[in-house]
Amino acid sequence: MQLSDFVQRIALAQSWPLRVDPGGALRLEIPTQPGRTQIVHVTQGQDAEQDAMLFLWSTAGDLSAARDLTALMRFSLKLSYGCVAIKDHQIGVKHSLRMAAADEVSLRKSIFYVARAADMLEAEAGGSDRQ
Repeated sequence: MQLSDFVQRIALAQSWPLRVDPGGALRLEIPTQPGRTQIVHVTQGQDAEQDAMLFLWSTAGDLSAARDLTALMRFSLKLSYGCVAIKDHQIGVKHSLRMAAADEVSLRKSIFYVARAADMLEAEAGGSDRQ
């Protein structure tokens, strides 16, 4: 099954808007709490052994605004899905899944909890919903 078909089925079942960004990543807009949503990017790649992987990323804010990196690491330890990471001077939440082991339930849960964690970080940092 193609990644886009897999993600589209989940998006339709959950009523999550789905777009393809210019780089080819799938973008899902996930409602995290009343009045707030969070964008999760879903891309495909490979691990070191060349197994197909799914990578989830949701931006929480700019690295320069981070006040307490130790607190970010403590927050990351509490996450069941994903971890706090830095990408292109942005703090966000990242999660990886082996494509062969991914099913709709595990991917749906992973997407939602990555979105929720990134939104919690974003809200704590500045309160505004940047998506």
